[in-house]
Amino acid sequence: MLFRRLFHHTSFVSFLSSNVMTANQSLLSSLRKKTGYAITNCKKALEINDNDIEKAENWLNSQAQAQGWAKAAKLNSRSTPNGLVGIRLDTKCAIMVEVNCETDFVSKNEKFQTLVAQITEACFKKSLEMVSSMDNPQESSLLKIGFDSEQLGTLQLNDSKNSKLSDLVALNIGLIGENMTLRRAVALYSTNSNIKFSSCTHPQQVLNESFLGKYAAVFAYEECTPSVKMEELNEVIAAEKLQKQLCQHIIGMNPRTIDKAKKLPDEENVEKSTNEEKAEKLVGDEESALYHQEFLAYPEFTVREVLAHVGWDIKGFLRFECGENLN
Repeated sequence: MLFRRLFHHTSFVSFLSSNVMTANQSLLSSLRKKTGYAITNCKKALEINDNDIEKAENWLNSQAQAQGWAKAAKLNSRSTPNGLVGIRLDTKCAIMVEVNCETDFVSKNEKFQTLVAQITEACFKKSLEMVSSMDNPQESSLLKIGFDSEQLGTLQLNDSKNSKLSDLVALNIGLIGENMTLRRAVALYSTNSNIKFSSCTHPQQVLNESFLGKYAAVFAYEECTPSVKMEELNEVIAAEKLQKQLCQHIIGMNPRTIDKAKKLPDEENVEKSTNEEKAEKLVGDEESALYHQEFLAYPEFTVREVLAHVGWDIKGFLRFECGENLN
């Protein structure tokens, strides 16, 4: 009888231990899947926080962030020539963001790509907030909003007053172990409902609602009555591909302006250069002006001829190349 009771008690204790172990294992698995941290760190977090998964997650993030800041300070001198450009847009606004890292290997890391998408979303929301807070934004205009590295770092993440983008980057430096930097962001915002946006990245990857790539282009345009109709273009233009083709052109040809720079009023009667220098400047203006470039998809025509044929008026564009020289 005593043996039977002892056996029953032992079995009961064993059953309870098994259930607790299964529950702990389930929590451990959930925490690791949710945070991506090492299993030993997740186990320690649960032990310290009495298996409260929410507290364990907060503890892990605070530890990783603290370690990330320390690691960021240590790795700060390392150059970050690689990374990704993120784009997000809707009918009113388009944002382009560049986030850098040390190696191309990390730029392909899922955690880094998620980071870029989160930063792009935060910048997109901030741009919308900034325009909505303006007293009288001009109608029928295209507004341009820029963020430098420091300004990006101070932006709040997902409307949280306690978490900035610089904190998020530090957290990921701790996780991935490589230096990362917030480089720049630019937004185009339209107060004119007739203006449309189009974008593409290369190579293109879509994460949540963000487009990621090493190269990126965005342009804003308004549809109007075609000013020129060319039979040759009727035969070659694929209208459904034109938006992407123009983005690819901007990426490939790297225009600096939409049209040639206009002469300043005080230059009308002042001789400032030789005829040869003027000719070189004119060629340079044409090569860097979007409308005067040969369209990559239709090289026998200029961009102006193609857009005049379809009735598109370009209002503005952006082009980022990850790691490019900004001087």
